[in-house]
Amino acid sequence: MSTYVMSDLHGCYDEFLEMLEKIQFNEYDHLYIDGDICDRGPKSISLLQYIMAQKNMTAILGNHDVWLRDFADYLIDLKNNRQCEPACLELRLWMESNGGASTIDQFLGLSNPECYDIKTYLESLLPYHTLTVRNHHYSIVHAGLGSDIRDYHLIPAISENDLIWGDGGLASNSLRNSTLIVGHVPTFIYGKQYENHIIHETTSDTFHIDGGCVFGKSLLCLRLEDQKEFVIPSNS
Repeated sequence: MSTYVMSDLHGCYDEFLEMLEKIQFNEYDHLYIDGDICDRGPKSISLLQYIMAQKNMTAILGNHDVWLRDFADYLIDLKNNRQCEPACLELRLWMESNGGASTIDQFLGLSNPECYDIKTYLESLLPYHTLTVRNHHYSIVHAGLGSDIRDYHLIPAISENDLIWGDGGLASNSLRNSTLIVGHVPTFIYGKQYENHIIHETTSDTFHIDGGCVFGKSLLCLRLEDQKEFVIPSNS
């Protein structure tokens, strides 16, 4: 049994399946997905539905997942030709500047029960997860803590907005009793030397695992038992 973490899949369904094959993922393993399953990539909804169907996969909210969650009712009304308010600024921001348009098109092509299943699933997710693997404690959040806290027990008190947006840079872990795992910012943003690799920022004990697959780089995966990284090049 092994425990894995990936993040920022962004509709890269094919690379995701390749990664599962590479790590020989099986029913006894568990995968945590650290936010941003959807948007930008080509198969966001198919990927999301696949993950929803797996009992041994746990998703953590990212900012893109929150957009779909928060606008699901609006999109369902739109799909069923019910009167809707004009698109608000936040919806246009998601759709026009953050890769939401293709996700919206795919969502509108679903049946009503499928739409409601996705809405219910996203509403069930938390913006954090904490766990212990081989006596080592990990805290998984999408972007960062957004707060200078020392104890992982206080993470539930941090706002969802901070956890999905609160990028703290490379050394983003203020916790004294837990290793932090984040996505949100692709590793290549921090320098070419980090391209296509997980960053372990040791002074703050932070793993950055967003490989920027949807931007033509790589999908990254971290195995917690031995902190080994796995890499699948982007098909983009």
